[in-house]
Amino acid sequence: MRFNPFTHHRLLTNVVIALFVIAFLLSAQAGELKPLADIAWLDILGEGGIVLMTLTWIAALLISRPPSKVTTFLVLGLGLFMFSASLDLFDEWLHQPTNTWLTWIESLPAPIGMIFTSIGLYQWHKEQYVLNRQLKRREAMHREHELVCSITGLYKANYLQNVLKDQLTVPQSLQLAAIDIRDFSNFNAEFGFMEGDRLLSEVSELVLMNCRLSDVVCRYAGDCFMVLMPNTTEQQGKELVTQIVAALTHCAFKVEGAKQAKFQHVSSALVSRKQDDSAHSLSARLHTQLQQQKQQRVSHSEAVS
Repeated sequence: MRFNPFTHHRLLTNVVIALFVIAFLLSAQAGELKPLADIAWLDILGEGGIVLMTLTWIAALLISRPPSKVTTFLVLGLGLFMFSASLDLFDEWLHQPTNTWLTWIESLPAPIGMIFTSIGLYQWHKEQYVLNRQLKRREAMHREHELVCSITGLYKANYLQNVLKDQLTVPQSLQLAAIDIRDFSNFNAEFGFMEGDRLLSEVSELVLMNCRLSDVVCRYAGDCFMVLMPNTTEQQGKELVTQIVAALTHCAFKVEGAKQAKFQHVSSALVSRKQDDSAHSLSARLHTQLQQQKQQRVSHSEAVS
């Protein structure tokens, strides 16, 4: 964000301008204009470049930084250095009387300005240290948020796939389950997405409550949840899935504005690890089993009707 120095740094801007004007007036009052033959143009080029670059740095600070203690120290330090450099520059144009008070007033502001600039740089270093810590914390949170569903607080599918790959490197029995909420799109259409998000949040809490600490739960898709159960037999996996399904089907979800609570119907699937399984093949078998159950349910409904 760029700042207008005349609006946000009016006082500092006026101080810098005043220092330059004072340097010119002091030199003009005490000195006499040199003949062109006595002017050292190379010195003027070098000292004029120093003044110009210092003014450029000051302008960059005033434009790019907000009002702060750091900005004040840096601008005042550079301003005092510019004051001494300006007196040196004007001396190249004017003959100055010897042994005057202008000699020490020309030399003193520069070291004071360097002290101010050093203090400003130290304060700037502390400021940047704090900002860098905040940025690192924000980046870490961003990386974590990329793996976590903002609605349910559960991990996303890509995190589950990474954990699944690691777990498959260990020789152990392993189960992967899927829990799917039936007709969730119809629920959203009838009650709205806000109520749908609230339902997903409550479902995720119920799933977590019925899982163990070693299990990894994620929201795999819009209305589908997956549970990875390391070091678990097929019988143990079936019992855990049965508990989750029972908890969800008996949950009376109260919709805002509705007269009666809504009970959810869910589908579930469970696959066991095979010796040559990869993360992709295990997930694919689970997805196929879940789709087959959905198709069987549809076919049964059509036959009954």
